[in-house]
Amino acid sequence: MARRKSQTSATGANMDSLLDALTNVVGILVIVLVAVQLSSQEAARRMEEMIAQIDPAEQERIKQEAEDSEAKLEEMKLALQAESDKDKIDPDKLLAMLQEDIAAAELKAKKDLLAAEAAEKAAEEKKLAAEKLRRSLTAQLAELEAKEKKFTVEKEDLLIKLENMPTLNAPPPKEVRPPTPKDVPRKSDGNPLLSKKEILVSGGKVIPKVIPEVFKNQVKNYVNNIVSQSKIEAEEGRYITDEKKAIKLIEDFNKDPLQNEFFELKLVRNGTSINVEMIPKENCGEDPEQAVKGIFNKIFGDKLLTRQWYLSYLVEPDSFETYMAMRKVTDRYGYFAGWTIINPGNNRTQQFNVGYNVGAKPPPRTPGPPSARKPKAVKGVLD
Repeated sequence: MARRKSQTSATGANMDSLLDALTNVVGILVIVLVAVQLSSQEAARRMEEMIAQIDPAEQERIKQEAEDSEAKLEEMKLALQAESDKDKIDPDKLLAMLQEDIAAAELKAKKDLLAAEAAEKAAEEKKLAAEKLRRSLTAQLAELEAKEKKFTVEKEDLLIKLENMPTLNAPPPKEVRPPTPKDVPRKSDGNPLLSKKEILVSGGKVIPKVIPEVFKNQVKNYVNNIVSQSKIEAEEGRYITDEKKAIKLIEDFNKDPLQNEFFELKLVRNGTSINVEMIPKENCGEDPEQAVKGIFNKIFGDKLLTRQWYLSYLVEPDSFETYMAMRKVTDRYGYFAGWTIINPGNNRTQQFNVGYNVGAKPPPRTPGPPSARKPKAVKGVLD
């Protein structure tokens, strides 16, 4: 029992010691806390004093520096992020991109090389052309100089010959037959005994303005075929009452006209009459020697016609000698004739009706009393 009592006493002593130690620790902590509190209050007081002493401008500067530092920090973060993203690029994709760039650069280089070669070639061609032109001009200049020298020599030679040439007599005068107007003979009833037939003398050729009946029939048959194919109705066989169809007939003929060796043929409307216009081609007509044996002779060679026609020569200024040669022939045939000077290009065309008119058939004329007027004489056309 005594032993247990001893143990209890020891335990109580230990507890007292522990309590004393805790008391000391708590006391120390309280002292430290008080000291810290005092230090915090002192630090806060000092900071308030320092803040009160800081200038507003200085505060703004510090604030701006803080913002700048924050912005730089953000930039550094972005740069680090970009650098990190670069590190993540697929090498194969990067290689493909580089290969595309290289291929594009090579293609551009080839194009530039081709363009440079083309420009160089063009420049060389221009240079060769300029050299060729220079040589040609030089040769022409030399040729002209030679011709000029030759001309000068020939001119001097001709001048010498002209000085030594004897005086020549004037050539014999050419036959000139000026118009001496005479009237066309008349019948007992006053009508002209003869009808006029014109002969164009142009460019040294003779073109009789007489249309053979065979040719007229060829043209009329050609027109009749167009009328039949186009189913154009004509009153009494010659009056086309539908003006549109008449115009179509003219257009169809002119698209594909009847061909002739000496004349261009063109269908025209002359009032209500549909005519074919004959325009001489360049090869139309005959020179005097051909005319005596050719078409001219076939038309005018029949002596019976000398009692029906008189000839009216339409003479262009450059063809007077041709007229004189033909006039001798027709005088020998026995024709009455006369002539008129015309301007070049005048009186070249002639027309005749192809058998159709535009519009309805006109009403018959009421016969009136016989005219008391005498027919007019054809005056001043013969020489």
